Amino acid sequence: MGLRRNAFAAYEAWAPESGRLIEEARRYFPGGDTRMSAHFAPYPLFIESASGCRMRDADGHEIVDFMNNFTSLILGHANPAVVDAVSTQIATGSAYAAPTRNQLDLARLLTERVPSLEQLRFTSSGTEATLMTLRCARAATGKQRIMKMEGGYHGSYELAEVSLAPVPGLCGPLESPNAVPIDASFPDSVLNDAVICPYNQPELARALIARHADELAAVIVEPILGSTGMIPATTEFLLALREACSAHGVVLIFDEVITLRLGDGGAQALHGITPDLTAMGKIIGGGLPIGAFGGREELMRVFHPDEERPVMHASTFSGNPVSMAAGAAAMGQLDPQRFEQLNGLGATLREGVDAAFRVNGIRGQATGAGSLANLHLTDAPLRDARDSLAAATRAGSIVQAVHLGMLRRGIASAGRLMYCISTPMGAAEVELAVDALDDCLRELRPEIEREKPELLL
Repeated sequence: MGLRRNAFAAYEAWAPESGRLIEEARRYFPGGDTRMSAHFAPYPLFIESASGCRMRDADGHEIVDFMNNFTSLILGHANPAVVDAVSTQIATGSAYAAPTRNQLDLARLLTERVPSLEQLRFTSSGTEATLMTLRCARAATGKQRIMKMEGGYHGSYELAEVSLAPVPGLCGPLESPNAVPIDASFPDSVLNDAVICPYNQPELARALIARHADELAAVIVEPILGSTGMIPATTEFLLALREACSAHGVVLIFDEVITLRLGDGGAQALHGITPDLTAMGKIIGGGLPIGAFGGREELMRVFHPDEERPVMHASTFSGNPVSMAAGAAAMGQLDPQRFEQLNGLGATLREGVDAAFRVNGIRGQATGAGSLANLHLTDAPLRDARDSLAAATRAGSIVQAVHLGMLRRGIASAGRLMYCISTPMGAAEVELAVDALDDCLRELRPEIEREKPELLL
């Protein structure tokens, strides 16, 4: 299509050095890619440096970073207090096979803030954190199957990615969705272990939990569907999960790897709903690799070394002192006032996005909550991953064109048009992003008229 071809050509002319570097990278990595989530067509930018909310790429462009390493850099890049903490710690050792004082410091901070945390363990990533919550639930309940939400993403392992994309024709009826593999690597055993639940459907969720209660170890849910459009859960939906899990002896897990940035105690504090276990990551590491999981002491007891058969959790870099120092330095700077400022800017961004679509006569909106946003080329209600996927499919190459057009205007987001706010940002950066979107949509409108007129108001 002409729109996609023109968008690629303009981008390639704008970022030739990144184009040269990707060709070299393709010698060593399949497709030049060593991290699929950071890849986009025709090729990603190579970043040379970053500070605060701005990055500089290999072609010398300054870019305002609204991606923040997929929401993890809530303080932006090279935060001085984090840099100082890391420098001090690494000079005295980067990792020991031993506990450290700064593990205690970060654990104390997290348990004081997050309602569900009575005890916790650190991991090396959010992926590992969610995986260990599932193992905890299975060991504690003696049951095997796991319920996850359609469109939910919990990391890079098979069960975490089942039904991430509810593909039409494969996903089944809404009241009882099929377990759909995201690629060809999934064994049948994983698909059989997964019970898929529709998002934001309280009564359907209650019915599914009741139907499978005898075999369900856990229900895991993101309070906002992160990878499929930043779609918030309703309090009614989360409360239905809480009540049904309590009634049937099923462990409720909140994956707050992304949503912990919504407030001092994460999404669970905002909704007033306490899960049995919580998985965390991203912001708690100050920009370094980290994860954590925790919850009720009686559940976490399965990891106690004095148990006859404790659940095995031996990860070489879990709780490493550098990540602990960075995490404590980062989280220590976040308080209710900071979260309020971040969330206010997020609301301003979402409002500005909606206005830019209206002014240009194009169907579009921003979803999200707090400091999180996602742009969609539709004005229809978005309640779940099926709605989000359908909108992206209808928009086709326009999503790519908007993403690349915004990059050329100095605004970075995820390829799926996910944006988030960091503390170095202010009203000026949000205004810059909204103005860039307005200009981008104005440029694209003639091509949208030709190729996707149904997207015009």
